[in-house]
Amino acid sequence: MTIFLALSFVVVGFLCGATSIGGILLIPAIQYGTGMPLPLASGTALCSFFFTAAVGSWLHWRRGNLKKELVLPQCLGALCFSFFGALTKHVVGDVALNGILAVLIILSGVAALRQARPVRSMETERGRFRYLLFVGSFVGFMAGLTGMGGPVLSVPMMIVMGFSPMATVAAAQPFQMFACLSGSVGNIIIDQINWQVALFSVVLQSVGVWAGIRAARGMNTALLRKAIAFLCVFTGVFMLLR
Repeated sequence: MTIFLALSFVVVGFLCGATSIGGILLIPAIQYGTGMPLPLASGTALCSFFFTAAVGSWLHWRRGNLKKELVLPQCLGALCFSFFGALTKHVVGDVALNGILAVLIILSGVAALRQARPVRSMETERGRFRYLLFVGSFVGFMAGLTGMGGPVLSVPMMIVMGFSPMATVAAAQPFQMFACLSGSVGNIIIDQINWQVALFSVVLQSVGVWAGIRAARGMNTALLRKAIAFLCVFTGVFMLLR
């Protein structure tokens, strides 16, 4: 089981570094590898994503990939709402929550495969800020509620509106960091974090994140967009079947 967990942590880190998506796969891996109940596994995964997202944010910042106009509104929404998502996850049943989230992820992936169409509200700075604030707030709440890092929803939601895939993937790292910080505070209050597993995960995920970011630099925009879309669909179907 230790070998299984170690490989899972590295693979998830690689996927998060290359596409900012894949963190949702960590929750069933922790459940299978440790026997944790879903609420504890999701809280542990969310906590670990804070540290790996910090590594990813630093690496993207060094490469000049971060754009503050994309990062700031999303981080603001996540910081405000992820906390409340974590506190209210006991209200929704595990099965219903898993199904809703899986359908949202599949729809987001399918939408990301479609050609982006110009939207009038996206032509103004205020319109883009409002949309990104909504993305940060909605996805941040869902991150706290489910334990997913957040980019599995935020990245396709941005791509479908015409934002650059590479800039979107980069912005997802600091967004995830703030969503995880806020949500983990809520999980600490309700005692839903296994710190030993979280720290073990952080070290190995960080190695994968570094490798994933390096791999993404060699991918063209169209290929990265398709990889993100298909990974979303795969993740959603996986969640429905597991």
